[in-house]
Amino acid sequence: MTVLVTGATGHSGRHVVAGLKAAGVATRVLVRDPAKAPEGVDVVQGDITDPARAAEGVDAVYLLWPFFAAEGIKKAVEPFKGKRIVYLSAMSADAGGVWGDVEAAVEEVTDDWTFLRVTGLATNALGWAEQARAGVVRGPYGQAKRSLVHERDVAGMAVKALTEDGHAKRRYLVTGPEALTQAEQARLIGEALGKPVRWEEQPREEAKTQLALSMGEEFAESALNHWASLVEEPEPVSPDVARVSGHPARTFAEWAREHFS
Repeated sequence: MTVLVTGATGHSGRHVVAGLKAAGVATRVLVRDPAKAPEGVDVVQGDITDPARAAEGVDAVYLLWPFFAAEGIKKAVEPFKGKRIVYLSAMSADAGGVWGDVEAAVEEVTDDWTFLRVTGLATNALGWAEQARAGVVRGPYGQAKRSLVHERDVAGMAVKALTEDGHAKRRYLVTGPEALTQAEQARLIGEALGKPVRWEEQPREEAKTQLALSMGEEFAESALNHWASLVEEPEPVSPDVARVSGHPARTFAEWAREHFS
């Protein structure tokens, strides 16, 4: 079989490529900049909004939709009609939004789909790197409890779903092995750095203004509401990583040591 990986230079996609290559699976990548493409794969230059050329002759696709809206998604998934699609989704897809819209579009073109619904990727904490090295991470809702997942666990599940039978029409909840407050995450990053790192609470409106610059005001408001809810109701911890990949989910502490040590 041949598998197409979109987002192949990103946090999870590059590990999906590595896993497919290790399994001896023919791999194609769709990238904007071929110079950044992984070695040893078939490279197609282009964009996920128009993947027709990259989709020719492939049997399965790892789908990453990197936008905060689903405009154009039907055109993007149409070339994958009838193929196996593993989509990196989010836990909130049931509530609609961009993830729910993409899932619906995928279901319209194939019955062989798998949705990896992550609570959140630990790699988002890389946004704190500069602050952490200075000793203080400033953000909203430090007591929000999150079960962030290691990108290698996401990739491991994706490789299984792309190459094995038995995953069609499955919605997996993809999480880390524990729910930690954001303040605890900052502390663990400090341990990886070998220095104390403390959390400083940021006012909500200030955080909203900053977030809106990159993700828009509506999406920023939604994200803040979600984090606020996690103070009293932590993100769930799911056994799906272990069930699908065959090994326990990696901890946030392990992730921090890999990225900050």
